[in-house]
Amino acid sequence: MKQQLVRVIESVQDAERARQALLDAGFDRDGIEISHTGDEAGPSEANFTVGDSPAVKGGTDYKDVYTPGLEIGKCVVTVTAEEGRLEKAASILAYHGAQDNDPAHRH
Repeated sequence: MKQQLVRVIESVQDAERARQALLDAGFDRDGIEISHTGDEAGPSEANFTVGDSPAVKGGTDYKDVYTPGLEIGKCVVTVTAEEGRLEKAASILAYHGAQDNDPAHRH
């Protein structure tokens, strides 16, 4: 069964080098997607806040709600592959400076 791995990488050049390394390792070109977190319309973060007070039943701690996510100007690399290959993809991406930006994975 295919699964996805998502990582954030600083520059388009690094993302492209990581893509080439994934291709060289036998990953499917159609299973590698690179997108950019910024656009010509301006900042895509800090315009709105979403979340709730920790005092509300089911509320989330502010450090989780307001932790910065994908900063402007970074690339998001998504690899879709068989589950057994994702560890290899993660290793290749890490070598090229990619990071796991999911706050849920930091605990």
